[in-house]
Amino acid sequence: MAKPRRLAVGAFLIPALLVSAAACGGDETDASPGATTPSASKDPASSAPSLAEPEKGGEAEAMAAYRAHWQEVEKAYAKNSIEGTDIKKTSVGPARLAIEKSVKSARENGQAVKGSPGLSNLTVTKADLNRDVPKVHLSSCLDVSEWVIYNKSTGEPVPQPSDRLTKYTVTSLLEKWPDGWVVTKDEPHQDTQC
Repeated sequence: MAKPRRLAVGAFLIPALLVSAAACGGDETDASPGATTPSASKDPASSAPSLAEPEKGGEAEAMAAYRAHWQEVEKAYAKNSIEGTDIKKTSVGPARLAIEKSVKSARENGQAVKGSPGLSNLTVTKADLNRDVPKVHLSSCLDVSEWVIYNKSTGEPVPQPSDRLTKYTVTSLLEKWPDGWVVTKDEPHQDTQC
């Protein structure tokens, strides 16, 4: 009977695997609320850096890259595969590994995800842009209430614990590599409502 229990716990596939993989490394991030930003499924170009604020350019680029990354995460879960997405371009290390494992686990358990996550309160909590590899720490609020895990064979939603948070804080680390900003750490804090 382990498999049904695993499926119920699988309701936390996305954030739970992000937590376990994110714990493998990276710097600590500070969680602090900020201005609301569009959901992950909206156009990230709306946050392009302003030429009037060159010191904010790197931070704005990192935020735009993070939004674009979440668009690819949404695609991967909808397809049950990272193939045909830009996950390998938008993330590396623990962040990518968590997505790959979670998508694979959902597929192997006969589950899929539909709907869209919401991403708001995207805030830079720390930036170190004067390094060989610039870093930006972000905090955001992830809303998974419209992101439904369902059983592919029955089409029914996978039961969720009644006390689970559907809006919680996520702290992230992005680094600027030669091809652009990549997510290296994405850590959900499922016990921190936002």
